[in-house]
Amino acid sequence: MKSKFTEGSIFRHVCVMTFASTAGLLSLFFVDLVDMYWLSLLGVVELAAAIGYAGSILFFTLSLSIGLSIGCGALVSQSVGRGQVDETSALVGNLFTIIFSITLPVSLAVLFAKKWLLTVLGASGPAHEYASAYLQIILPSLPLLGLAMAGGGVLRALGNAKEAMYLTLLGGFVNAVLDPVFIFGLGWGIEGAAVASVFARIAMLLYGIYRIALVYQLIQWPVWRRMAADAQEYFSTALPAVLTNLATPIGVAYVTAMMAQFGDSAVAGNAIISKVQPLAFAGLFALSASIGPIAGQNFGARNFDRVLETLYSSIKFIALYSAVACLVMFLLVDLLVVAFKAKDEAEQLIRWFCYGLSSMFFFGGITFCTNALFNNLRMAHWATIFNFSKATIFTMPFVLVGAKWGGPVGIMVGLYIGAALVAVAGLVMAYYKISRLGAMEQSANVS
Repeated sequence: MKSKFTEGSIFRHVCVMTFASTAGLLSLFFVDLVDMYWLSLLGVVELAAAIGYAGSILFFTLSLSIGLSIGCGALVSQSVGRGQVDETSALVGNLFTIIFSITLPVSLAVLFAKKWLLTVLGASGPAHEYASAYLQIILPSLPLLGLAMAGGGVLRALGNAKEAMYLTLLGGFVNAVLDPVFIFGLGWGIEGAAVASVFARIAMLLYGIYRIALVYQLIQWPVWRRMAADAQEYFSTALPAVLTNLATPIGVAYVTAMMAQFGDSAVAGNAIISKVQPLAFAGLFALSASIGPIAGQNFGARNFDRVLETLYSSIKFIALYSAVACLVMFLLVDLLVVAFKAKDEAEQLIRWFCYGLSSMFFFGGITFCTNALFNNLRMAHWATIFNFSKATIFTMPFVLVGAKWGGPVGIMVGLYIGAALVAVAGLVMAYYKISRLGAMEQSANVS
């Protein structure tokens, strides 16, 4: 079990890990976009709106899974950096047990409250019914998603970016194949899209367990005598990471509710953008998952200068990637409008986003990066602070003013301003904290 990130070019590690993870994420995001496309062919605007409403709730469960996987990956990468094989295998088994114990009751609770949550988000009529039917099928599979994402986190912590990529590629492939079969072939509509997603999660989990348990033999049955200690260490990182990621759905839900006051077309336009932007900016989402193991291994090996270099290399990557992605969005605007049959507020939102507002993801990428570093360097509370600030202080007032000033487009402008402000603040804090790691180590050794 080699700590491959403690030597060699940091920028190269960042690029290799990120592009490998990007390929897997692209498959999943592409399938989400294809879901929206297939459903748009049915010619029912309420279906697109239903995906928007349901997506706000599913984003909560996805964010929970991401937060749990971040905690898992952080602890495993640090254990790998210390070169402790037996400890790592016991740790993985216990963490998987903890993650299952958390996601199962959460899935049942959200399933029970789904109709009320949809009403709070502003869903009504057919859109409410479609969204409820979609959630009824997909919510019980949350434990499968949580464990599958944790498996991907373990593979990345080992430095096996390609295998983590294969995990997500497999999920995307299964979903893409089954979508048209269930939606059109069997005539299940939006329920068919949900069933396809469940099968994709099953496939991802089976692959992850196969690689970790059988190939690497890096998972044990729960070791109960050390469960309490592992849980305490895990929650010290995972709980802030979960809170950090749960902050985002709060902002998303607020934006959805604000869009709802302008009608189903505005909600549908926002939903289309929410499917397009992860596909266009998948590299930035992948970066946040990729730099954690790099920083974590060097943190475990006490190579603090390489941790700071990880921050520099990540910002360089974000700038280059964002420039290319924004250009692509600008060139594809007409295609998107035609493909999704967008009209009125939906078309207006898509055009404004592609004509320049998509550049907000440069700032979003910086926040992804700094949060990932905070989570993997035992400073997770800072990620929580900045993400909750972004979802509340730097979203709600700006969106509210934007909605009154410019309707649906004004909401997007408000999001842009808030994202820029919180990104700058997080970057300054990350540089300050990371640059002090070496000094703190020397001070501790002297004392």
